[in-house]
Amino acid sequence: MIYRNILFVMFSIVFLMGIEKSVDERLYTLNRELMCPVCDGLTLEQSQAKAALEMKDEIKRFVVQGLSDQQIKDYYVLKFGVEILANPPKKGFDTLVWLAPLIFGFFGIVFLYRYFFS
Repeated sequence: MIYRNILFVMFSIVFLMGIEKSVDERLYTLNRELMCPVCDGLTLEQSQAKAALEMKDEIKRFVVQGLSDQQIKDYYVLKFGVEILANPPKKGFDTLVWLAPLIFGFFGIVFLYRYFFS
């Protein structure tokens, strides 16, 4: 009976440590995926500005409340706009900017291949 209680306590401690680690990992990931609202080009993880520290605390409260990562990001996108995301969604002109070098590179390789080997 005592061994069963000891095992229960040990498994509970390991489980709670696992939950704490996952919360820390989520906070680390979110702080890398969101930009500081007052700094130029710094993520929350990199910034020590007062606004960034307040956002980090707010994110921690959201995580403890049980909000998903996407819900937290959506909240900040509504509050600050898409610029708050470190990796904004690629659509419209942004997609062209990412795809143009690949397309021109492909056609350049085809052109060089035909020029030298035909």
